[in-house]
Amino acid sequence: MKNRKKIMFALLAVGLLSACGTKEENPVTEPVEQQEIKIDVADEAEQYKSLVLGQTDSFTADTELLATYVKEGKLEEAQKLYPLVTMYYERMQPLASNFQELDVKINSEVEEGKEAEASGFQSLAHGLFVEKKTAGYEGVADELVENVKALQSELPTMDVSENNVLASAITMFNTMATNRLSAQSISNNEVYAVKAQTEAAEDLLEIFIPRVSTESAETTSEALKELNEIVAYYEVGKEDYVNYSFFTAKQKEELKTAVQRVGSALQEMNDSLK
Repeated sequence: MKNRKKIMFALLAVGLLSACGTKEENPVTEPVEQQEIKIDVADEAEQYKSLVLGQTDSFTADTELLATYVKEGKLEEAQKLYPLVTMYYERMQPLASNFQELDVKINSEVEEGKEAEASGFQSLAHGLFVEKKTAGYEGVADELVENVKALQSELPTMDVSENNVLASAITMFNTMATNRLSAQSISNNEVYAVKAQTEAAEDLLEIFIPRVSTESAETTSEALKELNEIVAYYEVGKEDYVNYSFFTAKQKEELKTAVQRVGSALQEMNDSLK
């Protein structure tokens, strides 16, 4: 997905005078079609993909460890590790449009009454945090590992040239603000997700600084600083955050507003791309 900036061209019809001073009728000028200039951000998308590739080994190893806990019936260990493993995947979301088929397998939504049909992280979360058990989810865990390994294998040669990862990040933050922070989730690991997405936005800011206006970059930096400060308040240990279900309505609104500000700031950056 490439960013487009539209430029309007207008032609001014000038009346022609004859040599004897007689005014001729103005010629009819056909309107010039609106043209588009496509902003190429393929290099930036490739840079972001390289950053994501740097975490895939750890992502796979921790997913395997999560599956081991599930298969060994270690519920508490699996519950604690689960949100940390999903943080890897949150940072991959600006590239998700490039692996939609795997995305469905790795992180499909759990529909009420159709829990058995779900797969991946959400299905596992249903077992760990709703049913509070590991028994019966061994196969889900193994399948998750298989799909994460498939993503690890496919990502290096994945063509991301058509993906404006900055615009994809805007969608990611808007979804977080309008959907995920407003709905009841299974694992209540929203703070972990916000932290991971904030890290993704920080990487994108660094990548895109040479291509955007100074003002939009500064606005984004300030919005990210504010969001990081809010998230840090809820840190209760190294890479451990307060369960989102414990948030008051005021605290949820504060977090959601800060996420929205980052999304708006990224939009300013995207609009100023050159």
